[in-house]
Amino acid sequence: MSLDLRQRRVLQDRIGALQVFAWVFILLLAAVYGWLQLVRRAELRQLAQQQAIKVRTTPAQRGFIFDRNGFKLVENRKAQHLVVQREDLPQRPETIDALARALQMEPDQLRRRVAAVRAAGGNRALVLLDNLDDAALAVAERLRARYPFLSIVVAPSRIYLGDELAGHVVGYVGEVTPEAMLKEPGRYQFGEIVGRSGFEASRNDQLKGIDGQRRIMVDHLGREVAQYSAQDPSSGRSLYLTLDAGLQKMLADAFGEEQGAGVVIDLRDGGVLALYSSPSFDPNAFLSRLSREQAEYFWHNPSRPMLNRAIQGRYPPGSTFKPLVALAALEKGIITPETTFLCRGRKVYYDREFRCDGVHGSVNLVQAIAHSCDIYFYELGMKLDVDDIHNTAVKYGVTELTGVDLPHEVASRVPSREWKARTAKRAIDRKWYAGETISVSIGQGQNGLTPISLARFFAAIATRGRLLTPHLLYGIRNDQNNHLDVVPPPPFREARMEPRFWEALDEGLYGVLRYGTAKDSALPGLTICGKTGTAQVAEFKDKAHYAKQAKSLKDHSLFAGYAPRENPQIAFAVVAENAGFGAHTAAPIARRLCQYWFFDRTRRPLPPPGGRLPDAFDGGSGQQARLGEAP
Repeated sequence: MSLDLRQRRVLQDRIGALQVFAWVFILLLAAVYGWLQLVRRAELRQLAQQQAIKVRTTPAQRGFIFDRNGFKLVENRKAQHLVVQREDLPQRPETIDALARALQMEPDQLRRRVAAVRAAGGNRALVLLDNLDDAALAVAERLRARYPFLSIVVAPSRIYLGDELAGHVVGYVGEVTPEAMLKEPGRYQFGEIVGRSGFEASRNDQLKGIDGQRRIMVDHLGREVAQYSAQDPSSGRSLYLTLDAGLQKMLADAFGEEQGAGVVIDLRDGGVLALYSSPSFDPNAFLSRLSREQAEYFWHNPSRPMLNRAIQGRYPPGSTFKPLVALAALEKGIITPETTFLCRGRKVYYDREFRCDGVHGSVNLVQAIAHSCDIYFYELGMKLDVDDIHNTAVKYGVTELTGVDLPHEVASRVPSREWKARTAKRAIDRKWYAGETISVSIGQGQNGLTPISLARFFAAIATRGRLLTPHLLYGIRNDQNNHLDVVPPPPFREARMEPRFWEALDEGLYGVLRYGTAKDSALPGLTICGKTGTAQVAEFKDKAHYAKQAKSLKDHSLFAGYAPRENPQIAFAVVAENAGFGAHTAAPIARRLCQYWFFDRTRRPLPPPGGRLPDAFDGGSGQQARLGEAP
């Protein structure tokens, strides 16, 4: 059939229109393809990769931490975290910034964290919100609806059952810092949870365990659709400490709002039965990211709750230092235990009047210690050189680190001529003056002792010269087979103490509580030997003026000693900052700890699982058994 001219023209117009439509369609497809390739290429590639086999890290449980009686101080619980897997990390800066704002984070901070995870490699996810409670979980679910690449995972998280009870001992955990990763390349993975202080830090390698892995298939939304293989994680090993949680709790209650520290040492082997620093801190606060207010409290608080005063606080020891000065004078032959000096309550030395808290008359060494007679020890300071005192402190281990198994211990300081010449900033201040020795002889001046060093010195008196190494680790348990490896106690050394010198010190320290400065803190049924100390912070003309001053200017209160006298089992030191006279605050705290230890504590605690740690103190036998040996 032939078409006329008009029909042919209509047909040609229709074919032309179809050709135009086809070209427009082709051009549109090309534009869409170009847009997908050029603009959304990375996003589409990411979506394609999501429907693949992925490797997921299964975090290992950290080991538990127990006290000497099997009381659990630290354990784990299941917690939920909002994360983004490494392969799901957002690519576009605007997406990262929007997510940061939704998380109430600084965009720069999230960009750095995303970049760090991307550069670190491995299979660890980026944790955005951790330890989600119900409210935070609701927020996380809303975020997941907006950002499908987010996910919620369940993983073990730390929980500290004692709250502030032993914060400075057990420490806390957190994500490994970039500084730590740079310091030890290859040791840590980005985002790994590690110990940041205390035993969590010093024993991190035993506690952390070995992570497991799962090979899974996920769909385009990142949802798991199949599992190909799994390697189970291995839990970390658990630690048993020499610490007694009951005694630790008693110290915490006794200090109350007072700042300071208390240390109690087991005289059998140096095991630390209590080590409390006030104020303490709750390690649970560090399980989630600190708010600005929390960070300010922990790190910029004038009370310094993160400072472990027991091993890092240096205090003038006051009269608790007098037994060491007495040893210096006895061992140099300047005095004998029978040597007497006359105390009229005051005396002039080098054109300056020095006072005593009482008028003691003619006193020998035993009486001078019991009554804490300053005049007696001023006389010793006149006869001794400061280096004599320093050398005696060196002999009995006072100036060295005690070796306690906690990080960041500082050494005590007993001045010497060499020390002053080395540390003085001006040449005019480098000379040592005899008048300075007088202050040192009563524990003032440049003396600075840590509570643990002071406790160790009184342990040396109690054991007649044995220099124990304080330690907190008793044993390590493998939770896979429940086997407990007991850690041998650290070695000690002997500093020979003349028997008749020791007898004079022991008699004087017993007199402190029988008729001396701490007689009000004596405990019926128990013979305690100890020494009060009052360390002057500021000088006032009279006591009335002193009473009106701010607490920060008041004297430090100290008490150190051992018990029982007949067969010493424990040595201790208590320091209460700006709490007044040693007899008023520190001595009553020491009385309470002795009351608890010898009369009130549980005598037969339940043994911990996987190992028995019997109480070798039970029954007052005084056996020299190692903790954990059968009595």
